Amino acid sequence: MRHSKWITCGWPGLARLWLDGQWTGLAVATGFGVIFNTAIILQLKMAGHVSENVQLAGWLITFVFWLGGCLDGVMVTLQYSRQQQLGRRRHSEAVNTATSTASESTDWVDVEEGTSVNHSSVSEEETGIEPSQTSTDDLFIQARNQYLKGNWLQCESLLDSALEDYPGDLESRLLRISLLRATRRFEEALLEITRFNKWDGAEKWSFEVSREVELLERILSEKDESPETQAA
Repeated sequence: MRHSKWITCGWPGLARLWLDGQWTGLAVATGFGVIFNTAIILQLKMAGHVSENVQLAGWLITFVFWLGGCLDGVMVTLQYSRQQQLGRRRHSEAVNTATSTASESTDWVDVEEGTSVNHSSVSEEETGIEPSQTSTDDLFIQARNQYLKGNWLQCESLLDSALEDYPGDLESRLLRISLLRATRRFEEALLEITRFNKWDGAEKWSFEVSREVELLERILSEKDESPETQAA
């Protein structure tokens, strides 16, 4: 069952639909079904009514469509597997360091609600990390820890290194959106959300993205209302 997801590569569009929940996958899968059935009809039902060249062209189109769809399915599955591995490892790291992050979870709630957190000092040994010596998930974990402590510069530096190593790391991109919001770079945060939604697999993070949009809208609305309050 562990490798059953690779079965979806055998039918064009199925990997996108099954693994990422993309409606484009349904359209591709349906389109291939129509082409495949048309080729069968031309071969079996229309024999003698159409030339062999037309039948051959039907099967050739079907094969090209299938080959392209299978290659796309492999790419989508590899991306999905990479995200799954990152998620499992990060969850394992979080469990192993539960005692040290208990107090940090309170800071996370404070940051999500827009309240201030204490900016604790961090030594250079803690943040001076070479991307070539640290895997992407290690960089993400350290960036998340710096975010929880309110160390914005260190967090951003670690996220930049993580995304340079693996641009498709959606968890790092989502954390970057939170960082931009926390540092009041609202236009950059909205632009990053737009970019985030263009990545394959972004649908799985729709709740988190909606939460970020809600927080940004709340902050911006309060910002617009503040001059009127002061004038009154």
